[in-house]
Amino acid sequence: MTWRERIPARAIVVLAIGGLVAWSAWQRWHLLSTTPFPMGIDGYFYPVQLRALLETGHLQYPASPLVFWWMLPFAAATDPITGAKLGAAIGGALVAIPAYLVGAQLGRARGPGLVAAAIATTSLGSTYLTIEFVKNGVGLTVALTAVWLVLRAAVAERVTWRQVVPAAIAVIAAVLAHKMAAGLVVAIGGPALVVRLPRRHVVIGGIAVVAAFGVLGAVASRRFVSADDLAQLGGLISATPRWDAPALATDGFTLTMAHEALAGAIVALIAAAVLVLRDRLAYTPPPPIRAAAWGAILLAIAIGFPLLAVDDPQGLGFRLRLAAFVPLALVAAVATRVLVMRLATLDADALALALAAVVVGRTPARLTVPGQYVPHPSLVAAVANAEIPPGTTAIVPERQIAFMVAWYTRAPVSLHPGIGPQVRVLPLSFSGDGSPLDAALTAARGTPGIVPPIGSHPGNANGLVVVTEATWSWLLARLPPADRAYYAAWHVI
Repeated sequence: MTWRERIPARAIVVLAIGGLVAWSAWQRWHLLSTTPFPMGIDGYFYPVQLRALLETGHLQYPASPLVFWWMLPFAAATDPITGAKLGAAIGGALVAIPAYLVGAQLGRARGPGLVAAAIATTSLGSTYLTIEFVKNGVGLTVALTAVWLVLRAAVAERVTWRQVVPAAIAVIAAVLAHKMAAGLVVAIGGPALVVRLPRRHVVIGGIAVVAAFGVLGAVASRRFVSADDLAQLGGLISATPRWDAPALATDGFTLTMAHEALAGAIVALIAAAVLVLRDRLAYTPPPPIRAAAWGAILLAIAIGFPLLAVDDPQGLGFRLRLAAFVPLALVAAVATRVLVMRLATLDADALALALAAVVVGRTPARLTVPGQYVPHPSLVAAVANAEIPPGTTAIVPERQIAFMVAWYTRAPVSLHPGIGPQVRVLPLSFSGDGSPLDAALTAARGTPGIVPPIGSHPGNANGLVVVTEATWSWLLARLPPADRAYYAAWHVI
């Protein structure tokens, strides 16, 4: 009796995927718990939202709500900071399950599913999302789940409510999780439905989807795809090609993310050849699966396109490149099915398991992610001790500090000046060490009739200061013309 006869294939898959999820969740949690503070540019955004949910039942800031609902039980059992980290680590690691299910659908076997799960779970981009863009990371897990349920309904001989209802719920969940999650479902699951449904239903459904997204984007632009999001498409193409397809390339800083976007584009070309030569290679998936595979191929090629603009850390190109691991995992499932599973003389499942083990084995025992933002303890102490007068809004020029102010002081915050009582919170990274504004802040403390800046940084008097609007106007008036114009423009990062 062989090992395959002694151990059922389904048991091998369950053990492999379960172990992958547990191992990845621990890796991500260990990375997030290296500091007691939230990590990432928007790190404090999640505890603020969770605290509001626990105290009021509502989010403090408009946002796609599903990921916060997912984190809520963890926050209730621990605290908002720990709960956000647990939700991020587990939600990101769970991508192994739907990646396996979709990969197995596209590859028409368990082996390709295992390879897809290993690639998606160990991806550097996926880990980066767990730190910097948690909604996006967990949203991709939800999106792949929706794609699997859509494909399951699309290939059913007789579609019933038992397939339609779960698929519809999952699609709605993806929309409620993140804008990119909704886009991923459309890009990969959409072609499968177009092939399966009658043309009339496709046209009606397409119009209904566009109308629904239009209404949701107009009513709640921060939660759903809006006109502002679509406007980013205009700046998606760069004049300078980058053949290594980095995730982010700014002056003096490049984030390659292990070249996952480039690998995705290359493997996508192999998968495209597999689909074109499918009859010769004995790869005969049903039409909806072929359509979904083409969707993943085109998405991988688009993300790896050398002219994709990735010079803006807030831009769409950066976000797309971070998500390159999703189409990479799926096109790898198609390529694995044919180029390895069919052409190899070894046991197919054993070979796929070995390939998945190789993918996992390349991941270091202790993860390190380039480009991650970790708040400095001195900055945290300065924000925690900042004095924001009651009833005023704190105007903060940096997002990561704005949410930090909201967490520690509970004051309303804004990135831009508005109407009503407000104070300016000036970090040293904004005012500039040794700059004319830095000198003016020091001078303001000894000028009669001027409300002095209130500093709270433990190591620098101007490391983080709170100034009134009247004092801010006085500061601007003392600056040279060029500096005055720069600071008056209130550049936000």
